[in-house]
Amino acid sequence: MHAFYLPLNRRRLLHSLLLATGGVITGAVHAEALTLTPRQTEGPYYPDHLPLDQDNDLTQILGGGAPAGGLVTEFGGRLLDVDGKPVADTVVELWQADPNGCYIHSRGAPKGRERDPQFQGYGKIVTNAKGEYRFRTVQPGLYTGRTRHFHIAVNREGKRLLTTQLYFAGEPQNDRDGVLSRIRDEAQRLSVIREFKPSSTGERVGTWDIVVGFTPEDPEPRRQGGPAKRPQ
Repeated sequence: MHAFYLPLNRRRLLHSLLLATGGVITGAVHAEALTLTPRQTEGPYYPDHLPLDQDNDLTQILGGGAPAGGLVTEFGGRLLDVDGKPVADTVVELWQADPNGCYIHSRGAPKGRERDPQFQGYGKIVTNAKGEYRFRTVQPGLYTGRTRHFHIAVNREGKRLLTTQLYFAGEPQNDRDGVLSRIRDEAQRLSVIREFKPSSTGERVGTWDIVVGFTPEDPEPRRQGGPAKRPQ
C-alpha cells in the first residue's frame, strides 16, 4: 500500500491544523487530510521476554507494589483504514524505554543504568467497535542516539500490519533523530509527531489516530540488540 501524498498547499494546511488542534482533526477536513501512518523499524529491543502482565496500563504491574516512576503519560485514539473507517478487533502493541532509558530486554539497559522493576515496559489492547484504543504509561527516557519515542505495532489475525514509532512534539532531538528523519514525506512525518498536553492532574495526554493498510508488512527479524545498536 502506497502512502497518500498531499499537494504542498494542503500539507501546509495540515501542518497548521495539527499544531492548532493538537493532532485532533475531524469531519470533512479529516477525510481530506488522511495520511497512511508510515512504517518504521522495530528496533533491536522488542521484548525477548514478555511480562506476565500485558494490559494497556504500563504504570502498574499486576500484583506489584508501588507504581512505576516517571511522568504518567496517556495517549489513544482510533485505528482507521485508508478510507477513514474504524478497524475493530485488532491488537495494538506498545513497548518503550522506561524513564532511565531501559527496555525489558536482556540487553536493553545502557551501561550504568538500571531498569525500573515497577514498570511493565510492554502492553497491548484490542480495538473496540469504534476502532478505539488507549494506553496509560510513563514518558519514555532518553538515551544516546535517539529522541523520545514509543514503539507501536498493529496485528490482525496473527499478521503484523504495521510497525511504527510515535514521537513528542517540541523535543529538541527530533531534528537530529536518524529514524524520524528517514520519513521523507512531510505529511507522514507530521502524522507520527504528537503534542502531549498537561492535564489537570499534571499528567501528559495525547491523541493519535493510526491509519493502516491491510497488506501485511514483511516480518522484520527479531534482533538481539546491545548498547552499540541503540539508535533504533
